[in-house]
Amino acid sequence: MVEWTGTGLFLAVSTIYFVKVVGLGTASVGAGMSVAGGLAMLAAVPIARLSERFGPRPLLVALNLVRAVATIAYLRVDGWGGFLVIATVVAVTEQSLPPLVQAYVGSRARQDLRGRVMALQRTVVNVGISFGGLIAGVVLGADSRSAFHWLLVGGAVAYLAVALLLLGMRDEGGKAGSRPAIRALLTDRRLLSLTAYHAVLSLWTPILNVAFPLWLVTRTDVSDRFVGFLYAVNTVGCIALQYPLNGLYGTVRRSWLACGIAGGLLAVSCAGFAVAPGFPAAGAIAIFAGTIVVLTFAEVLQVGASWTLSYEFAPDNARSAYLVLFNLGRTTANRVAGPLLMTGVVIALGTTGWIALGVVFVLTALVPVLVLRTHRTGKRSVARASG
Repeated sequence: MVEWTGTGLFLAVSTIYFVKVVGLGTASVGAGMSVAGGLAMLAAVPIARLSERFGPRPLLVALNLVRAVATIAYLRVDGWGGFLVIATVVAVTEQSLPPLVQAYVGSRARQDLRGRVMALQRTVVNVGISFGGLIAGVVLGADSRSAFHWLLVGGAVAYLAVALLLLGMRDEGGKAGSRPAIRALLTDRRLLSLTAYHAVLSLWTPILNVAFPLWLVTRTDVSDRFVGFLYAVNTVGCIALQYPLNGLYGTVRRSWLACGIAGGLLAVSCAGFAVAPGFPAAGAIAIFAGTIVVLTFAEVLQVGASWTLSYEFAPDNARSAYLVLFNLGRTTANRVAGPLLMTGVVIALGTTGWIALGVVFVLTALVPVLVLRTHRTGKRSVARASG
């Protein structure tokens, strides 16, 4: 709650701060964020090695301290070069923290409780980020330069507080000095396939954060202020649904089925976005609202299924490293390929782009059918052989 309240403060102010206070152009900020995201991916393997050597908790402490310092350092940025350096450091921490939290939960919670704990944690994440955004909105209402500074300081203080809270928690009790063969994980076909598959399903993030607002603003008569309202629909939906729906992805079989449903729902959401511009403002708003609801269900199912499947396939002596590397798929979708795909293909091609993306999601919906059918066939073959 503390961490994501701080993140809510930071997200609400960061882009505006770079443009209004630092004086960077919007294109420069976007390019810097993409480059930073790409560079941050290079840190995945070193972070994986460190997490297995020291365990997730000490690394969570260290990364939150680094993020606190980097957030304060933004106050000293006066050009694009400095912005890129600090943005890269922040991107490394933001990329690494979620899988380490998942690894910590995996080391402390019973197997049958991990999905429920992660669902509760993500509910708190959405509450925290909403609370931080609300605070930022009130502070920014003062319309002063110092408001930006105080919000960045507030975010840094939150990350420092998180590091202190983590120091007071029990250790996970893992094997000290355990070092799995990271190279073996990098060539693990099951890890690579699962990572790539969930990277595609994770495209809901750039759809929501990049394609949707640009599509609404540039292709419809809907007022810009409805973007915030529709984001709230998504946030409230995640808060309301993530924990109650955790039973839908509590087993491996259910998780694969949840992935298939998520792919189908994402295809439906693409169709909703595609047709929205053909309606007057009131009709378009209704279509956007319904589409965001569908997208939210897909998000909840995909995220939850990814927890169960990644826990299931992660080796016990390399869980942290496995989860950090698995998270690269989500990072690719969120920070690198996803934004470029949304702006350079989907938005550029318009309706055709949305239809093409919808077809991709239809194909992802079919993957679990093939996986489960192959699994059943394998079981029958084993049974016959033993008979």
